[in-house]
Amino acid sequence: MNEVLRTQINQLLEKLQKQLPVKFFALREIPEAVVWAERGGIAVHENFHTKRRYAFHVICADRKVLENFCRVVNLSSDQIKASEFFRFWHITWIPFPPPPKKKRSRGRPRKTV
Repeated sequence: MNEVLRTQINQLLEKLQKQLPVKFFALREIPEAVVWAERGGIAVHENFHTKRRYAFHVICADRKVLENFCRVVNLSSDQIKASEFFRFWHITWIPFPPPPKKKRSRGRPRKTV
């Protein structure tokens, strides 16, 4: 994750932490995120199941707490799913729009003499 996005997500999570038990985890900390979520906290980590670098996986053992998170961040709680392997609920969250893709020029580059 780039530094600008990391700063933005940390600032947003600081505001959310005043209302909810939410904590950010890096990809290498997913086991700790699962433990946090199974104990009732809201764990947020980068979503490694998608090529979109701006998507996050949000997990929590208590569906009502996760629904409250959805209300606070203006996310539809209809997409909350139960995990097949763990004791938590989860949802994908995209808090910021991804930057626009660079347009590629069409055809071959012009020859310079």
